[in-house]
Amino acid sequence: MFHRKAIDFEVGPVPAEESCAQVGRDDYNERSGRECTVYIRQLQRIFGHPDPASLRFVRRGFAHEFGRYHEVVAVMNAEGAEMFDESKLPCEWDHIARAELTWLRLRQQWREAVRVRPSAIVQVPDIFQRNEIPEFPNHPVAMWWAMGFMPMPAGRAISIQQGRRS
Repeated sequence: MFHRKAIDFEVGPVPAEESCAQVGRDDYNERSGRECTVYIRQLQRIFGHPDPASLRFVRRGFAHEFGRYHEVVAVMNAEGAEMFDESKLPCEWDHIARAELTWLRLRQQWREAVRVRPSAIVQVPDIFQRNEIPEFPNHPVAMWWAMGFMPMPAGRAISIQQGRRS
């Protein structure tokens, strides 16, 4: 059986111009986990959800003088290397990623509230009772959905045709 050597390329813990969790801080593991998860999802969208046998993005830990730190690594074979383009790596979170980060942070806060006071479960909005990250649109309104709000039109919900006279 022919074994192809994997190529690893570190892409960082978050998009290049975004702030990230800092090693040594109390919330590092939790925040880094959220950030890497969302960054992986954004990279998968950017690269068209590639076949994981060719190109996949994974969270890896590395030794550091202040403890272990995590980054996202692109793992690819020769075919995946043809798909991977470093110039496509994002500088910022897209709307979907921002919504996902918000949703994960708020879901964790609700889980903590229920852990401390189990009766609080009745107050948890439906969107935070699921385990999977919801599918958010790549639109600024995604942030509202991530916070549990459903945007509604301020005026009439049905459009009125313009220029039509009786």
